Order: sequence, then structure tokens, then C-alpha cells
Amino acid sequence: MKRNNMLLNILILLMGSYMSSCDTYKSPEINQGINEVLPGLYEELYDPIADKGQYNLLEMTVKPERYWTCVEVLNVGSRNNLGETEEISGLQYHLMCQSLAGLANRAVQQGRSKVGVWLHDHAGRSSYNLSKQALTDMGIAEQGMQSGLELARNNYGPSEGIALQLKDLFDGYVLTDVTNNPESNTVASVVSSVYNALIVDVRDQANYDNAGYKMVYDARQKSTSDAWAEFKNQVSNKALVVMPVQTGELRDFAIMHNLFVININRQYNNASAGQNLQLFEEILSWLEPGAPIYGWEQGVDEEVFVNRASIKGHVWVPNDWSYNLPLTSLLYHERQRPVLAQVSNPQFIDWEKNKKFVSCYLTDGDNIQWMMNDFVSDYYSNQDVAEVKMGFGVPISNLNQMAPAQFNNIIGTQQRQASIIEALGGGYQYVDNFGSEDSRSVRLKEVADRVANSMRQHRVKVLGLMAKDVSSANALEGYKAFIDANDQLEGIIVMQYSPYAGGAGAIYWVENSAGFEIPIVTVAYSLWNFGSYNNEREGTPAYIAQKIIQQTDSKFNAVAVHAWSSFRDTGNSTDLLGENTDGSLRGASAAKLLKNHLGEDYELVNPQELIWRIRKEYKPEQTEKYLQSYY
Repeated sequence: MKRNNMLLNILILLMGSYMSSCDTYKSPEINQGINEVLPGLYEELYDPIADKGQYNLLEMTVKPERYWTCVEVLNVGSRNNLGETEEISGLQYHLMCQSLAGLANRAVQQGRSKVGVWLHDHAGRSSYNLSKQALTDMGIAEQGMQSGLELARNNYGPSEGIALQLKDLFDGYVLTDVTNNPESNTVASVVSSVYNALIVDVRDQANYDNAGYKMVYDARQKSTSDAWAEFKNQVSNKALVVMPVQTGELRDFAIMHNLFVININRQYNNASAGQNLQLFEEILSWLEPGAPIYGWEQGVDEEVFVNRASIKGHVWVPNDWSYNLPLTSLLYHERQRPVLAQVSNPQFIDWEKNKKFVSCYLTDGDNIQWMMNDFVSDYYSNQDVAEVKMGFGVPISNLNQMAPAQFNNIIGTQQRQASIIEALGGGYQYVDNFGSEDSRSVRLKEVADRVANSMRQHRVKVLGLMAKDVSSANALEGYKAFIDANDQLEGIIVMQYSPYAGGAGAIYWVENSAGFEIPIVTVAYSLWNFGSYNNEREGTPAYIAQKIIQQTDSKFNAVAVHAWSSFRDTGNSTDLLGENTDGSLRGASAAKLLKNHLGEDYELVNPQELIWRIRKEYKPEQTEKYLQSYY
């Protein structure tokens, strides 16, 4: 009987597809209330691409006609090193190239030039190749490949009426001494924008003097606090860049958009050498309400700076090791495409299975730089994804602005058995304290609306969030804001900071605008390599499998898979720590180890199916009513 019902459903689905192609199908109006749902095709429950106010990130809106590729910068191991003597290596060269790119692309934005700059990716990563191809697709031609030294100092004649020479665009240089004063790097990153000047270090100063440049600002003895005192009225408060000293990343973006740059630690990866936390606090209050924060800091507990940003109503965009953001995000408003996530149709779930269900959810999906680096190659396309039906957090609402080409690639190559989850609600924030010191209800509605529009337009049905206390009244208020904003949302998976499994698998319910109760599923356990120990609800696959088997109070478990933890396959060993040693299995392969330990009483399902099974188990009548409204 079950098989016959499924065949009938498939027939109806095909008929629905035909009806849709004939323009006779109308999407269900689920906002009319629980008793007024009109039948429709489940897979067509999504919104058309449209600007509904969800695009909040900065954008380069003027298209160059050509661009230079600046070589010898990225993925060269020495790019952020000190002590390099070659002018074409080390942090000094990296900063100069970043400032060159930022100023050149800003000149395009301002109408002073028609030639942009792309920083070459020596690793040949597909994400940057796709973004570079997108420039070609927009009719932007690559002029050629030159070193940063050549682009900054050489003379180039015009080509077809286009001025190719860059050095005439700059008004001089700001001088750093990054070896003896790490913060001179940060100061110069701000001054470069204000003074329209390249960043040049004392190591290379003579060469720029000889090329005819003049020093317009001396940052050698300046601190980040000095830069704030001097330039806070000359920079934009629409966003902030937080980056460590002794790095060059994101300087092109900060310079192009005239943003302030701050380092939390005064020395790289060394909190004990002093911090700029009081200054950071002042800047958070100065920023435009809800302004995004780009980057990251090293050697500081993320709770220290992300928490304060969240309380002030600013969402964090982790992208410290990403590149070419001005051009990867170029004209992103115009480049949105109706790419749709694969969804699990709940009509085809076998509700009669007598199993206990586990779903694995890969952490850290808010991380833009990861999306641009090895996420696809090492995690998303892992051979074990289909078997374990992996759930992937993806920064839907940010990546489609910051790198549309890579966003389309990720959505377009999703494996059918996997789930895509929006992470973590417009970026990294804590839903229980977001905006608590700055019009919380307003900030919550803003971010929830942005996320809802992005999810609905790309058919993403599950939301991932983070909270300091997942069970608090403030957390429930936050969940409600996201549920109120999106009547297509099927459920939320929430992690606690920290530990991720602090919610212990508890399920909370919030009614949506159509009268359906939506589950908020807290992570019950985490796969996490702590080396010589396991925590109460976090540890090796063998340990977590044992904990799941021993529990008697629930047949549903959401398990977070820590993205940066690796394990080894120890077979049927009962050693609960053995998998931590010398392992290379992570992501879906770590989830497969868990699956192998659980046995026949358990089945791994993707997070979307887990949510539907929870809804069917605990809210059977309204769930059945909902399901009856779809083919």
C-alpha cells in the first residue's frame, strides 16, 4: 500500500510539473492560515529573484572595461612574512599590491579610470577562476599580467583610447615600518584611502622615491588609536574591517570603500602584548546601525569580539583569508540568478520506518573564506556525502552578494541527498543577544527579513543559528523573529556557544504566520577532536555513537560535525579516543565513522528530513494537514 501511494505521488508530481509548464499552476498561498492552504507543487514553493531589500553588503557598482592581473602576491608562502629582503616578497610587497588594487578599483568606481586590478591566485582555486571568468562574461577584458612593482612604477601607453597607466592615479605613498611597528600597517590601511596613496615600507622607500613618488604621510610611529583619533571623521561608517597586524588581506576592499581598519591584538596572535578592545567598543557605537563587520582576528577567543558586535547589532562576515572582494562582488545586484537548492519533498518520506534518526550538520558555514578556498573540494564534494546525507551550512545571504559566481557553483553542484542550511542568520551573530544594546527588535527584523528573502529566493528551507544560551527567553524571541519573517521556513537547527551541544537536543516550537508550529532543534552532540579527552556531549565518533545508543529519551538527534576536526578509522575498536590520533577523515567522512558505530537501529537522514520527521512525530495533525496541501 505504501508503494502504491508513492507511485501515485510521483504521478501527481509529474502532472504538477506539466501544469506548471503550461502556466496553470499557482503557488500555494500558505500565508492564508492553516485551514486555507491551497494545493500546489512542493518543489515550486520559492520566490522569484527580486531585490526585496536583502542586499546589505558593500558593492563595486561601476564596471571596468579592462583589468590588470597583479602577479606574485597570493598564496606565495612569504606574502605576510617579515624579514624578506626581495622587494617582490613579504608583507611589505603584499600591502603595496593590496593598496594598488584598492586604489585602482576605487578610481574605476569614481570614474577616473577604466582599468581595475585583480590579485592573481597562484593556487588556481576554482572559486577565483569562476569569479575571474565572470569578469570576462561581463565583457571585461584582461589587459595582461604584471608584477605589482611594474604596475606601480612603469609607464604604459593607451590602448584603444583606454589609459592603462596606473601610477598617475595615486597621489604619493604612506610610509610604514611593519617590522618595528606592526600597527603602522593598520594605520597605513586607513591613510591609503584618505590620502589616495600607495602603502610603501621603509624597506622599499628608496625605490619609490626614485620612481617619482612622494611621501604624503609617515605612519612609522603611529598606532591604530592614533589613526582613529585623526581620521574617524574622514572614513565611512557603513562597514568595518577587522584584521590582524602582519597581514595584508582585505586592505584592497577597505581602501576602495574608505573603511576604517582595526586590529584587536597589537601584536600578531598575541593578546598578552596589549589589545584595542576599548577602541573597538567605541567604533562599534560609531558604526551605522546594523553595519556589517568583515574579517577576523587571530589569537583571541572569538566570543570576545563577535559577542560585542552581536550585542551592538552588527553581523560578522568572517572572510579574513579571502581576496579580490571588490571584483568578486562587482555589480552583484545585477548578477543574481534563480539557482535553487535541492530539497527533500516530505511527501516521499517513508513514515513507517521503525528507526531512530540522526542528522549530521557541518559547522562553520558562515565562513566566506572557506567557501572560497577548500570547502567544495575537501568537504562539499566528499565521496561520503551521499551516504551520510550531510547537512551543509552555507552563507546564503552573504555569499550571493560577495561572490555570485561561487554561490551559483555551490548551489548548482549540491548532491541530491544533502541539505543546504543558511548559516548563521546573515553572518556570525548570537541570536539571543543580537542588538540588545541597539534597538533589538529593529535589528532582529532587519536581519531576519534579509535572510528570509535570500532563503526563499534560493529555495533553502532550513536555517542554522547560534546562541549563547539556546534555551533562554531571549533566544526564543530571536527564533520567533526569523520564523515570523519566513513562512517557507521548515525548521531551525541551533548551536550554542559554547559548547555547541549545550542545548542537549531539546526541541522548542514557535508558530509561524500560517499557524504551523516550527521546530527549533538544538544540537544534541558534536563530533570534535579534543585529542586526549572527550567532553560530555562532544568527542570522537565512537564516543558520540555510544552516547546516542545509551540515551532513551529521544529518537531524533542532530549532531554537529566540527569542520576543523579530523579522525581516523579504527574499525570496531572500543577505544573511545583512538580515532583522535593521526586522522585525516573530516566532514562527511567523520559522519560516516559515526554511522558505522551506530548499527541497524539508526538511520542517518539529512537535516531537512530530520525536521519533517520531528514535525510528524510531535505535531502529527497539523503536519498531515500541511502535507496534504502539496503534490
